[in-house]
Amino acid sequence: MKKKPETKHNKAVESSAEYYRKNGYKVKADIPGYKRPGIINKRRPDVIACKKKKTVIVEVETPDTMVKDKKQRKAFKEHANQNKNTCFRCKLTK
Repeated sequence: MKKKPETKHNKAVESSAEYYRKNGYKVKADIPGYKRPGIINKRRPDVIACKKKKTVIVEVETPDTMVKDKKQRKAFKEHANQNKNTCFRCKLTK
């Protein structure tokens, strides 16, 4: 039963990574087949996409992790706010 949320999560991460890749971004994603993103504030985001001077940090959440991982989202948002041309996006998957 635990496998299904992880599978949905990974598919959503892949979807986000592919979206940015197809739009000309260099993408790192925390799934097989991609280079892993670096650590931000002691946490690893699901996707980091970079294009020219713009960086997008993406975190995919399930209904369970929306509750549990508030600190992680806050850390990524704070990092984005402190870095020019960087934004944070949260994607909810069901």
